[in-house]
Amino acid sequence: MFSLRKWYLDCVGDSGDLCIAYRAELNVAGAQLATASLLRFDDRGGLRSRWTVRSCPEPSGEDVLSWQAPPLDLSARFERRDPSCSATLLDGPGGTVRWNCTHPRAAVEMRIAGEVLRGIGYAEVLDLTVPPWKLPIDELRWGRLLTVSHGVVWIEWRGSHPQRLVLVDGIPTSGEVEERGLRGGGARALLHEPRVLRSGRIGETVVSAVPRLERLVPGRILGLEETKWRSRGTLQIGSCKEEGWAIHELVRWPR
Repeated sequence: MFSLRKWYLDCVGDSGDLCIAYRAELNVAGAQLATASLLRFDDRGGLRSRWTVRSCPEPSGEDVLSWQAPPLDLSARFERRDPSCSATLLDGPGGTVRWNCTHPRAAVEMRIAGEVLRGIGYAEVLDLTVPPWKLPIDELRWGRLLTVSHGVVWIEWRGSHPQRLVLVDGIPTSGEVEERGLRGGGARALLHEPRVLRSGRIGETVVSAVPRLERLVPGRILGLEETKWRSRGTLQIGSCKEEGWAIHELVRWPR
């Protein structure tokens, strides 16, 4: 038996300061583990991270999503600006992958250890009953570019079960994911000035930081390569052209 429920929440301020927060519940063959973590980044102090295996409640709410994570000294509030969207990315005998983008674009306030970060952010929750090391994926490309007025979100799976999902202002549309952005649904997104937030094998950057987690996952997943960036972005939809911030990543499965 396997199940994973993982929340991802982020916020980027006007200056590019950001916070990314995760909450996960993992069940592998009856062994259970709950974790929560956050990444803080700014150009002055670089990347800082914090982890906990102490219990944190799930985010709650619909139009306004709230999350309290006392072990991380974190509270967050997401006020939705674009409609939510959900999709089943995989449904087969080996299990399912269900994606719920609860807040494709939101006005966000995060309070972290006495500091306040306000900006534009994003929230999703992913439910898997197929282990990540058995996913039919060679590469995963994911990202979101948000401005004051608009937002685009993309997911692309490359491998034996290719998938592409693009949202423009929360609405699913066809599109093409490119090396430095995307086009589709009347939108053109260009990314520039990338700054690496995290890069390396997941066994070194993520799994090793969480007590007990390495014992619950097989060696193949430890070799998974992840690179996550923060970039400036230009988003054009119709006659509207705005600058914003993007968070995006490339994940490669070991062969």
